[in-house]
Amino acid sequence: FLLPSRTTPNDPSNLQLPKIQQALIPNSSFLRLQFRLNLFVSIAINRMPIKTSSIGGKDRSKKAGGLLSSKLLATTMAVLITIQFILILSQTLHVNQNQRQQTLQNEQRGQHAGTTNEKMASIASFWWPSPETSGGFLSAIYNAQNPDDCSSKSTKYFVMQSLKKNEGDNRGLSAWASITMQHMLHAFSDGDDPSAGRRVLINDNNLWPMAKGCKNGPETRECYFLPLTKCRLSDVDPIDAKDGSVALIDQKRDDYDRSARTVYSSDTNKYARMTENKIEWTGLPGNQKDHSLTALTAAFLAYNLQPQPWLRKEIDERLMRSLPADLNPDRTLGVPIRRSDKCFGHAIAGSAKGELDCPPLETYLQSVRDFMKFDPLIDTIIATSEDNAACSEFIKLVKKEIPSLRIVTNVGDVQQGTGSASKLESYKEGASNADVIASALTSLHLHLRARYFVLTTKSSWTSSIAILARVYGFSTDVYVIDIGKNKNSYSDSARRGG
Repeated sequence: FLLPSRTTPNDPSNLQLPKIQQALIPNSSFLRLQFRLNLFVSIAINRMPIKTSSIGGKDRSKKAGGLLSSKLLATTMAVLITIQFILILSQTLHVNQNQRQQTLQNEQRGQHAGTTNEKMASIASFWWPSPETSGGFLSAIYNAQNPDDCSSKSTKYFVMQSLKKNEGDNRGLSAWASITMQHMLHAFSDGDDPSAGRRVLINDNNLWPMAKGCKNGPETRECYFLPLTKCRLSDVDPIDAKDGSVALIDQKRDDYDRSARTVYSSDTNKYARMTENKIEWTGLPGNQKDHSLTALTAAFLAYNLQPQPWLRKEIDERLMRSLPADLNPDRTLGVPIRRSDKCFGHAIAGSAKGELDCPPLETYLQSVRDFMKFDPLIDTIIATSEDNAACSEFIKLVKKEIPSLRIVTNVGDVQQGTGSASKLESYKEGASNADVIASALTSLHLHLRARYFVLTTKSSWTSSIAILARVYGFSTDVYVIDIGKNKNSYSDSARRGG
């Protein structure tokens, strides 16, 4: 056994091996101890007497002494070999513990060897994780949503119905993604009763307010996003079936017959049942305390926000217009400013009335300064907002107060002046719903290239950006300064991960 020199190419720290192989190389202190044990054993073996024939009592006496020494040496060797085995076992357990910790980290970071290289090659163009090939929670969702046989009587469904008066439904993109996630968790656990099996979530084909006037598909969510499942509404049981195959949930806490093949959500209530059991459907060992809720949430967001090919192309073109090719995500700060209908005092017909005292732009700027003290290497800031006036004013402040920062904006952003979705096309002259959706999603994709964030978690939109960046972003890690705190698990995931 040879102990590698610290200055030779055989040093484990110099070996260019895959991480898993590097993890299996013992650390230097372990190597030194094992080397000493091996050396001691080798010396002992070399000093053991060789058994030879002898004549006379004198020779036999030496042989007897030699055999006694041999027994002592053999016992010593057995002890030393046992110690070596214990050391090797200890090192192996240490490696396994490191691997478990790395698995939990990978759940939250969403990093895979194949996608990392592809992602970094797309720094200034479109990239999105693939549900089919990414693995982890995202692929688990894909597999749950796409059964082998959609028409089988054993395939059960949960139909997410639109509201009866859905034309006035002003929920935005992130609110829709969040409610779809809740319905999906309900479907996968069959309303917190996994023993009943799981269901496929499918949405109805009624009007989706943000898809009015769609030129690229139906006026449903599928105008912009890939279907939630390959199964079709023709595979589910009609809501008026009288054979016991259908159950209707009237309230978010209403119980229902889980033997029914098809369950319909309420068309009078926006909300979904909040499930307690969020992990068992995946088949992973342990419970949800053993896994990352942030990684799970990000996977549902990524699954729900997969753009149709035409929208993907549009986002890609906007990203290439907006992003510098030399942008370094680890030196980039994202400021997604949420104003307009999020602020008290907002008054536009059909738009939300506001729900917080929006932080002054100077507060955003001070947080930028705080981050630059924390990391003086920050060189780029990404500034976006649906509110043109707020975004323009903030950019002027940055140029005046921190002129060293390079500013990246969403070139061609509609900035319609509201996040409410029921009348997007009416808020900006000449803009269509499709323009607004493409602009909003481009802003989201821009911020995936940032490491540091200044935002308010009272906005589900900016919270969603931070959650996605934590798991599927381009930087090595994510830091958030929350200047408008909310108190729920969603905002916690945005603010600190976990």
